[in-house]
Amino acid sequence: MRLLRSRQGQDSLTRETWNEIAERLRRNKGDLGDLGGGNHFLDALISYDDGQLYFLIHTGSRSESGHVDDFVESPERFDAEFDRVVAWAAENRAAVQKSIEATLGKLDLVLDLPHNNYEILASGGVIIRKGSVRATPGSLNIIPSHMSGDVSLVEATDRVGEALFSLSHGTGRAMSRSECKVLAEGFDFSSLRQEILIPDAVQDASLRTDGPFAYRNLDECLELLDGYVQERARFRVVAYMGHL
Repeated sequence: MRLLRSRQGQDSLTRETWNEIAERLRRNKGDLGDLGGGNHFLDALISYDDGQLYFLIHTGSRSESGHVDDFVESPERFDAEFDRVVAWAAENRAAVQKSIEATLGKLDLVLDLPHNNYEILASGGVIIRKGSVRATPGSLNIIPSHMSGDVSLVEATDRVGEALFSLSHGTGRAMSRSECKVLAEGFDFSSLRQEILIPDAVQDASLRTDGPFAYRNLDECLELLDGYVQERARFRVVAYMGHL
């Protein structure tokens, strides 16, 4: 996840500019700056506190993370390949940021957290995190919910050690992709497009498995994290793109 603060106001985000950013990312397909598929996305957010415009990039290793699987029995090769994948993911998020900046100007980095990572412990053991970030007391983490749901910026408490210094990078799916396809048949995507900006090139059919109905409620998840995190800021989604 990479959270960025814009130096421009909300009025700079129009359908035209959002479509332009989407086209830039489409041109990166298969190269650095590829937003990827599945649940990877770019959100434009507005802070409830001060009305400031932010951007949230959720992408990363794509299929790259599967490259480490063959080296589980070869620690040195595993470490080297995992380091390469994590570095590639960070470069990819940075390239996505450049595509946004090419349209909307300079962005300020708030946080950048890999959600596929590993940690060698002093005991000689290893923690491999898939879909979670490493968190220490006082560190920040961003937790999105769904494409039109709120996003929470949280600070880890001392109790995060009880969870192996790990926190989720999102609320997670509420149902399987096959179950989503059934619900999508009756979902009003036209109303969703009235609520948030979605690029014209993104077809409703491509959103069937990742619609708002697919993910857990943010506040319910924050209740489960009570004592482990404190909410520091909250944002509403005003624009979404994925499945480019």
